[in-house]
Amino acid sequence: MKLSISARQKLKDFEGFREYAYIPVKGDVWTIGYGFTKGVGKGDHMTLAEADARLVSELVEYERAVYFACTIAPNQNEFDAMVLLCYNIGIAGFKRSSVLRAHNRGDSQAAARAFSLWNRSGGKVYRGLTRRRAEEAALYLKPLQEVHAIKESVDAMPQTVDSESTMPQSTINRAGIAAGSTATIATVAEVARTVSDTKQSVQSLGDWLLPALLVLVVCLCAYIIYERVNQRKQGWA
Repeated sequence: MKLSISARQKLKDFEGFREYAYIPVKGDVWTIGYGFTKGVGKGDHMTLAEADARLVSELVEYERAVYFACTIAPNQNEFDAMVLLCYNIGIAGFKRSSVLRAHNRGDSQAAARAFSLWNRSGGKVYRGLTRRRAEEAALYLKPLQEVHAIKESVDAMPQTVDSESTMPQSTINRAGIAAGSTATIATVAEVARTVSDTKQSVQSLGDWLLPALLVLVVCLCAYIIYERVNQRKQGWA
């Protein structure tokens, strides 16, 4: 397992970045970057980029130590919390810790409480360590985000999707053509009825009335199709 990105950022926040080697508290060892101590001496200097790269590299041994020390596989939050602890107290300290023993017997509440046992340095309780242990314990107990199962009643969601539908397949286009055809039929029927009822009036207008109406309806249908082509270009169905 690997330390999560969010936990790595939390580790950076815990440790803080130091460009030059320093001694955190009286009697401590020379430290630089994000709490690095191996091979660090007075006067050493490190850039932020160098610290980021070294952190990724140094975390590997702590990640491996925690993973292989756990006889009960931890979830990501449990793993993150224990790696953060291990990074601070050392691999040897972690392997003999009550945190690990409680975790391996499946007692998560006891494991979380045991983080607070590691808040002293040189026999003195440090507020910073107390706060850090409390945050690590909270992370250890933090539930993973639930992944909600998809109910069978939900509409099927195929992953093999056909190409986009063509204009003749468009339901809107079909509806427009059907509406135009219906209008044409209705108009012709109405004209026929009117001619039958008022034959004398139609004769006085001449033979051009029916063809003119049909041309008008055809133009209307053409206009509908033209508008559909424009809508299609804009991504409408």
